[in-house]
Amino acid sequence: MRTRINCFLASVLPFSPIRTYLMTTHKPISQPAVLAILPFALTTFVLATQAHAATDPRDATRLAACVAKAETKPEEALEDGFVWRSQGGAIYAEQCIAIARIEGGDIGGGAERLTALASAPDAGDEESRAMILSRAANAWMMIEEYAAAQKALDAALKLKPGEPDLLLDRARAKAGQSKWAEAQTDLTACLSVRPLDVLALRLRAETLLQQKSYDAAELDIAQALRLAPKDVDNWLVRGRIQEARRLGRAPD
Repeated sequence: MRTRINCFLASVLPFSPIRTYLMTTHKPISQPAVLAILPFALTTFVLATQAHAATDPRDATRLAACVAKAETKPEEALEDGFVWRSQGGAIYAEQCIAIARIEGGDIGGGAERLTALASAPDAGDEESRAMILSRAANAWMMIEEYAAAQKALDAALKLKPGEPDLLLDRARAKAGQSKWAEAQTDLTACLSVRPLDVLALRLRAETLLQQKSYDAAELDIAQALRLAPKDVDNWLVRGRIQEARRLGRAPD
């Protein structure tokens, strides 16, 4: 089962070292391995959230600087976060601390902190809270805590019902628990809003493959290939569907 989940994640991630790693090991991904091949990129999260949530643009700038430092010097970024908190940095300092902990290897601790921050009185509006929960969920998935990731995304979707990116992330969390039919449902909802989303089509093709719905999987991956014919990962999933037909099950 672990192999199937790894192959699912590998087939839907962009072509990168993590996909190669997943396709060449049947072992659960260790925390150090995740840190080595999949840096926890939070820049988009910071910019998207703080653009409308920060009351002082200097908070957003300082948090972005913390993120940049955390990528290469997480211990220094963590210290900066503690200093900032002592200066009244509030929610922004707390996010800095959480991000630094994640980059420094304490992914679970950082995910817990982000999850808690989403409920803080100064966490911002519903969109900001949902974004924080989404980042927490992605951190949980880095250490294969898929149930915790789904819980965070369930909460995020209560704040932002029908948000396609959240639905796509929750589908990944459900797939990590082999909840293929539930993952398919979320992806279908995502595609009802963004019918030309190549990643969602590819993910849904894989969930259909796992349920032995090979014809439907072929339709999804064919559409993904029409939209992105040079995407290597689309061809990977197509090959997996063909192999599944031959084997009568999802390939390892």
